[in-house]
Amino acid sequence: METIRERMARLQIGEKAIALRQHLHSHPELSEHEYETMKLLCAMLDEQGIPYEKNVADTGVVGLIRGGFDGPTIGLRADIDALPIQEDNPELACRPQTPGVMHACGHDAHTAVLMGTALLLNSMKDELHGNVKLIFQPAEESIGGAERMIAAGCLENPHVDYMLGLHTAPDLPVGQIAVKYGKMYAASDMLTLKVYGTSCHGAHPDQGVDAILIAAQILTAVQSVVSRNVAATDSAVCTFGTIRGGNVRNQVADYVELTGIIRTLDPDTRLFARERVRTICEQTAAMLGGRAELIVQPSYSPLINSDDMVDLVKETASGILGADNVKELNVPSLGVEDFAYFAAARPACFFHLGCAVEDPKRCVAHSCYFALDERCIPVGIELQVANVLRLMNQK
Repeated sequence: METIRERMARLQIGEKAIALRQHLHSHPELSEHEYETMKLLCAMLDEQGIPYEKNVADTGVVGLIRGGFDGPTIGLRADIDALPIQEDNPELACRPQTPGVMHACGHDAHTAVLMGTALLLNSMKDELHGNVKLIFQPAEESIGGAERMIAAGCLENPHVDYMLGLHTAPDLPVGQIAVKYGKMYAASDMLTLKVYGTSCHGAHPDQGVDAILIAAQILTAVQSVVSRNVAATDSAVCTFGTIRGGNVRNQVADYVELTGIIRTLDPDTRLFARERVRTICEQTAAMLGGRAELIVQPSYSPLINSDDMVDLVKETASGILGADNVKELNVPSLGVEDFAYFAAARPACFFHLGCAVEDPKRCVAHSCYFALDERCIPVGIELQVANVLRLMNQK
């Protein structure tokens, strides 16, 4: 590892990566609109002589470092999109120049770590026993880019044998990581619920069917799926986040539309929860004289790490950071992460990289106050380079 650190210092890899993160933070782009980010990444790969394919899944980039010797191909992924949030960090030098758009959970740092890793590995490519695929993925925060990049062939030519990814963790200090065996993130299904009633004057509700009342009963009833229909040893969440209906205060509404999510960890629970919520919606509406239509749009799959890959990352990080600085997560998150598609396609490990700052208010992802300690970026580069070298040289 001393050789890697010395090379990083000599080539100023950490400084270059941090400068890239600051530029990306100043110029954030929303999902499906990462055009300037794509151009910048391509220019940096051009400068290093790293071949790449652009416009993968519209705005993604896939680079390839070919090693001097035969060996496995390792895929490294970073997400590049930002969020529709107005930043509130007035003291930050690299404040976003695009109003209402912000890198609010560290994708800019993920991209910087991957580019720094690419610069370092490319400097030693003649010594590598294998290849490295550099996957800069768009649209993680919206329609998802991982599945579309896989469909476009990013894991082939050459065939990727292993996948690695990371996410900044504002609940961990710099110099620590967290790993999770097995299920790490949940599956997500997006819900649109349409409730139909019959309009009438608000003073004579007996002459109509109140869609708002039906919606209220459904909102209460669907929580029984989590509290009474899913085993206490399993996990599920059903949340409706928006509700729109009615036209005027003195009229019984004939239509209400709600949108929400179901989050689950187990595939059988996922299917059960969808159908149970549908039954509750339809039968509750019918009981009250109306009609309900539930539209379920399957979204991300659960992220399930490979035990062998977690072992490798854990051992590598213990050697670099110290065993006390490698935390093991005991329970999965009901959040989602579309690295799940890479983890389903290849043996993979996705881990958390500590990035906490001193102010607790700024240690909340997807918040207008979110900030990270940029010292996490060289740590992430060192870990990913070491992980790649271990994968290439394992017997």
